[in-house]
Amino acid sequence: MLMCASEGRHWRYEVCEHDDGYLVQMRDLTTGELDEEFSTIFRTLPVAFAYAEMSAAYERYAASELDHAEDEQIEIEVETTERHFIDLSDRLHDSGINGVVVQAWERESQRSRNALLH
Repeated sequence: MLMCASEGRHWRYEVCEHDDGYLVQMRDLTTGELDEEFSTIFRTLPVAFAYAEMSAAYERYAASELDHAEDEQIEIEVETTERHFIDLSDRLHDSGINGVVVQAWERESQRSRNALLH
């Protein structure tokens, strides 16, 4: 279930419920496809949302750099969202786990169970 989303210039950073907490995933705004390589799972919703906000701000900043557009507001937004994420992450002891790692653990766990059954 989609909890919230934050949009960058080309990607939307979605926060969804997950068995292990809250998943932040990246969806292409043009095609609607998910980036399978980018996903992070957090235990707490505030940290997941702060991460999505920070990721979108970084993307907007990078896009403005490529366009050679100087916008102080974007730089301030990146600093603010990064500081907010770090503060929440430290306070709640939630730095997140890469979603690809979680998938590998689940595959290994499933493989281990199969080996024990035989």
